[in-house]
Order: sequence, then structure tokens, then C-alpha cells
Amino acid sequence: MQKSEMKLFLYLIQDKENANKPFREIAEETGMSLGSVQNKMAELTARGFLVETGGKRVLRKRERLLEKWADGYAGSNKRKLLLMRFRFLSHATRERWENIRLGDDASWGGEPAAFLADGCLQPENWDIYVRENANSLIATGRMIPDPEGEIFVYKQFWKGSGVPLAVVYADLLSTDDDRCKEAAERIKGRI
Repeated sequence: MQKSEMKLFLYLIQDKENANKPFREIAEETGMSLGSVQNKMAELTARGFLVETGGKRVLRKRERLLEKWADGYAGSNKRKLLLMRFRFLSHATRERWENIRLGDDASWGGEPAAFLADGCLQPENWDIYVRENANSLIATGRMIPDPEGEIFVYKQFWKGSGVPLAVVYADLLSTDDDRCKEAAERIKGRI
């Protein structure tokens, strides 16, 4: 899955009304070029994911598109977004990770985001998405860079703050952990 597909699919999955927006607006909101939006929307129409009815574009097979997107994202695209790894300063900090204030340019993803969404999954691995760079994480005073650390820091590829539930879902599916797959099914129901 190309980066432009990754952005567009996520954008369409997040809100069914996004499919009917003008291409210029979609380009602006996704950070894609107008030409890329036009091409990818034409491909989605040809593959039956988008249909025109009553003068509106409608997203069909949303769940199938979510699965396709999650597989593509978890398969190789997520690894390409890895910036660096960190570790918690202490075991006590690790136990109280949810009290760490990440700042405006970073958000918990994966297992921590699933825990914050429903309180059921106790994290064993930590994903963080940052808009610019990971330097702000050092400022928390709770974690430091470590190439073998348990905290994986990824570059955010969508516009806006917070981590979309579709990304959390894909993060959980990218593991071989049954408890994460269970949590992914709970999250999927909220997308």
C-alpha cells in the first residue's frame, strides 16, 4: 500500500461523509495532491468501494476497506514510520505510564490507546505517534532513548491530534498476541 493510499483510506474510514467531499477539500485535509486524490478515488470507484448515487459519492464495503487498510498498514507501512525507541526511566514509571503527559504533538497508540479507550487491555508494549520528532518525549522526564526500549515512536501520517481508532485497531492486529486481537475486535466495533 502506497503512502497516499494509506492516508486516503484512513480518511474515508474515519467518517463516511468524507467520501462525498470535493476532491480539493479531501486533498487539503489529507495532505495529498489533488491529482493523487482524483486517481485514488477513481481506483476505489473501479473496485466497487465508492459508488455515485443521487449525485453523491458513497463509501461501500467500509469494513472490507478497513481490513485491507489495516493489513497494509500493519504489514510494512508501520515499520517505515518508526523513528526511534525509548524506555521508561524506572519500573514505577512504567507501572504508571498513563500519568505521563506526552504534550500536544504526541499521542499513545496501540495497546496504551486501547487501554485508554476501554480499560481492558493492560499494555505490555507501548506505541507513541509524534507529529514532528521525538524530542518532546525526553521533556516528559519519564523516558529516554534506547535502541532496545519497549516504547516504539512512530511518525504521525494523518492530520489532526490524537490517534484514530482505525490506527489503534491496525496497531493491535500487527501483533501476534491473542489479547491484542481481542481488544482489536472491541475497538473495531467503535470505528
